[in-house]
Amino acid sequence: MYSRACGWCTRKSPRLDDVTANCSARDILGTLPVRQVRLWYGRLAQAIARRPVAGGGTPIASLFMDRYLNPRSNSDGTQAQFVFTAPAYLKNHSIILNALTYHRQVYLTRERARISSSTRWAGIKPRWQNPDRYGWTRGTPLSMYYEALVEVPLRWQITGNAEEKDILYALGMGFQLHTEVTVDVTQRGSHLDVTFTRFTAKVVDTYDFNYSEHITVPNSDHNSTSPDAVCPGRKPDNCLPYQCASYGTG
Repeated sequence: MYSRACGWCTRKSPRLDDVTANCSARDILGTLPVRQVRLWYGRLAQAIARRPVAGGGTPIASLFMDRYLNPRSNSDGTQAQFVFTAPAYLKNHSIILNALTYHRQVYLTRERARISSSTRWAGIKPRWQNPDRYGWTRGTPLSMYYEALVEVPLRWQITGNAEEKDILYALGMGFQLHTEVTVDVTQRGSHLDVTFTRFTAKVVDTYDFNYSEHITVPNSDHNSTSPDAVCPGRKPDNCLPYQCASYGTG
């Protein structure tokens, strides 16, 4: 679920030509009325959408920002969950593959599970030793799930390729990887034979703005002649604050 609706989208503000951004301010967008800020982020989403990424699809950062600016609501008024198809450059990136390896080790009780601020043994072994506690009958398929933080390096905004920057701008500096598995477990002597018959994964995150992360993006209004442009004289490398993440499956 989105943590913040675009409640400021309908707030009244001065005419766009009534206010000029203070381009020397530390928070440039903070010197503008809300409506003008919203339009700037809309232009940013469009600019990001034109940037090529592997596979030729639309960058997910653009999709998430557009969804934030144009939210969808459920019948009860709550924000609708946004489900997206994870691009190959996200699914096959080392931060995901390494996390999947760690999840597998947790299920096999070879590494301790990170849960909140502590760690503990989880997975197959505790369930084999005390199946009644987990409502499981030995000899039947065993289903489990696990969710843990995947960190995204902030340095990608400088050193990352186009796809890594898209991941950072879309999902921020961290997101949850949720996996679900089904295994068959049999005992052979003093050992357990384990076969994974199902292993699914999805990215789970909340779209919000966290300025403490200091993620920056290019000024899409650079060299623009539009009267609505924000600081068009600032170079694209002189970035403006932008935080983006989303909740979805992949």
